[in-house]
Amino acid sequence: MSGPAEMDGNWLRPQPWDGSPASLASHIEAIGHMMAGRGRVWLGPFDPPAELPHGFEGTALVVPTSGSTGRAKAVAHLLRTLLASQDATAALFAADGTAPDSAGHGFWLPFLPPTHIAGVQVIARAHRAAQVLGLPRAPLPELLPNLSAHFDSAAFVRVAVPALEEASALGLPALTSLVPTQLQRIVADASADGLRARRLLSRFAAVLVGGAATAPDVLGRARAARARVRTTYGSSETAGGCVYDGQALTGVELSVIDAMTRLPMPSGEGRLQISAPSLATGYLLPDGSAAPLDCESGSADGSGGSAGTLLTSDLAEISADGTLRVIGRADDVIVSGGKKIVPQDVERAIERSLMLRGVVTDAVVVGVPDAEWGERIEALVVADPSALAVEVPALVRAALRTTQVPAHEIPRAVHVVEELPRLGIGKVDRSAATRIASERSGPARD
Repeated sequence: MSGPAEMDGNWLRPQPWDGSPASLASHIEAIGHMMAGRGRVWLGPFDPPAELPHGFEGTALVVPTSGSTGRAKAVAHLLRTLLASQDATAALFAADGTAPDSAGHGFWLPFLPPTHIAGVQVIARAHRAAQVLGLPRAPLPELLPNLSAHFDSAAFVRVAVPALEEASALGLPALTSLVPTQLQRIVADASADGLRARRLLSRFAAVLVGGAATAPDVLGRARAARARVRTTYGSSETAGGCVYDGQALTGVELSVIDAMTRLPMPSGEGRLQISAPSLATGYLLPDGSAAPLDCESGSADGSGGSAGTLLTSDLAEISADGTLRVIGRADDVIVSGGKKIVPQDVERAIERSLMLRGVVTDAVVVGVPDAEWGERIEALVVADPSALAVEVPALVRAALRTTQVPAHEIPRAVHVVEELPRLGIGKVDRSAATRIASERSGPARD
């Protein structure tokens, strides 16, 4: 059983995360102390250093990050970078009608593990609401969800009903945050629990969805059920979501640059870079040293936030009206036979294929080492229970031939799996997916 947060030297460390309500309560307590300036919270993937490196003395929070590679690092934030993110979200919600009567703040129902920045910020936003609105306690549910259990419509209903009642009693809008897999389970559930969950979801003033790309079909079904879904983009380095529904929050500046020259690109696809007051100070490393963010200018100097512009690993394009479209990660690009392939392009084609509607529910495309091609394109897919699994691989390849996907980008092998491997916050673990494909694949097929 988890207990209260405890001090470890100069750090508040919640009890080990096991997904239980008690474990969640321990993290809520620690984050509350941090928000009140009474301690700094360590959630890093290794033990904290005996002494913080120069430039990191003001650190208030350390969280892990793994991108999509599985290699964990520790990201250090000042309290003011976290507040900048929280207040920018509140400013948006106050301005766009989500929460106009409460300065953009609300009652938060946590469904994300507070071991990563998205889950931390859900809790921290509730503590910020208490500070701004003068509440005696953070507007979080008394009945905390059990995040160690399987998430489905019934689990959502059990905690959403009392949470909505508490929010109403406080006169606050109800808010929550989900990963795409959680949202998909609610919108795809044809049972009575699914219907009730969708009705309850529509009573939330905003449902943030991020951590990974959300399939257009899932978004469409959620919005058809009148759920006020807001897609978010961000990272541990940006203190969570800094782009909502493709639009940058106040104070956030987005641009794309040429991946080779690092020169700005007025149009077209390029590496995304972000300037924001919510940027982390940098990375803490297991040996006690530190490294700055990958910035165009500046470095960790203790001021944090605006020391530079973060160069992300994401390929993106920005339209004339400033809308961001993330295409994929630069380090996910597959080189097969000398040709570069963005796997997310193939994944989107699978998602949008009418031939695969009701056949494939999830997919990831990876590059498997190949002596002749360097890498060969393969895919892991999750088949709908109603589909005949043995026929799915051929159907996927046939469906892609009817799309604009070039022939050299069509997977040479398609493997049906029960579920895709995922990292802690819901992102597909591409390294694990590559290993699975390598283990299952035989000789490359034409």
